[in-house]
Amino acid sequence: MPSSAVSALLYRFRADPRRYILSGIGAVAALFLVYQGVHWLIAGRYEVTTDNAYIRADIATIAPKVQGYVDQVLVTDNQVVKAGDLLVTLEVADYSTRIAEADAGLQQAIADAQQARARVASAEAALETAKAQVAAQRDRLTQTRAQTDASKADADLAASDLARYSELAAKGHYPKASLDAAATKAEAARATLAQSKAAITTSQSELSVAQASYHRAEEDLAAAKAAVAGADARIDAAKAGVDAAKLDATRTELRAPFDGVVANRVVAPGQLLNPGQQTMAIVPVSEAYVVANFKETQVERMVAGQKVHLHVDAYPDLAVEGTVESIAPATGGQFSLIPMDTATGNFTKIVQRVPVRVRLSDEALATGLMRPGLSVEATVIARTPSAD
Repeated sequence: MPSSAVSALLYRFRADPRRYILSGIGAVAALFLVYQGVHWLIAGRYEVTTDNAYIRADIATIAPKVQGYVDQVLVTDNQVVKAGDLLVTLEVADYSTRIAEADAGLQQAIADAQQARARVASAEAALETAKAQVAAQRDRLTQTRAQTDASKADADLAASDLARYSELAAKGHYPKASLDAAATKAEAARATLAQSKAAITTSQSELSVAQASYHRAEEDLAAAKAAVAGADARIDAAKAGVDAAKLDATRTELRAPFDGVVANRVVAPGQLLNPGQQTMAIVPVSEAYVVANFKETQVERMVAGQKVHLHVDAYPDLAVEGTVESIAPATGGQFSLIPMDTATGNFTKIVQRVPVRVRLSDEALATGLMRPGLSVEATVIARTPSAD
């Protein structure tokens, strides 16, 4: 610009400076309004903001599953740990004794089972013997009955001969001496028949005794087999006892369930711990997320995948980005200790809050600054991700 023109402008400015100052301010204000208008048109009208938001994480409480005295505490507060790192150990001497006791019980159960199986073998042999005795007694009874039938035939024949000879002797056609011999033979045949019948009775009694012995042997065998089943069940129970004792022994070591930072450590060596008693917490800082509670009038256009700008109160100069991960299926009031009952007579309409889960960007998580509990101001760009 020529020096004369610059001089003219300076002269005019000195003559009436307020005019130029006001014009400059007006131009800046116009530019600012244009910028704000363009920003609102492009992004501002889609922004939904809430300061009711906090960083969260699924914190794990570390507690023992068995009772025991603390032997070692291997971590301190705020220490970074990896999944599987050893945190606390309990004294294992008691559990080693329990394992030995359970193993001894298992060996005793195995010995009892072997004895029960030996009794089964003995009962099976006794049953076979009783079965053979029954068969022998039946054979003897059959033989005795056959002998009785023969004796009866002999007795009938002798009686018939005696009757015939007696008739002949009465007529003088048969000698008396021969008649006496026939009478003696008939008497002997009757005696033999009576003896055979007695032998049948004796054989039947012996068969009944043998059959009773056979039934007792069957019962003894069934009892022996039941004893084997019971012994096998005791073996299974003893094995389970050994496994449980070994499992309890492994539970004397408390390990980190995932990567994180130790917090709220309340355990010391020598302390007696009970099952479920808290020892410390593991905070998965690298898995942190944000829960933003938006008003019910703000979630109309929210969907998963939308971008979120986050302002962490603790780090005002840190730009944090996120993404809407999910929207709660119910308002926060539905999960309160005493949910609101809108059917009461004294009704006052209160704007409800809908929790929205926001996934933090990898860059934000990599800083290690996303500590659960920090307050956040969340701004969701409430337009579909495809529109970006």
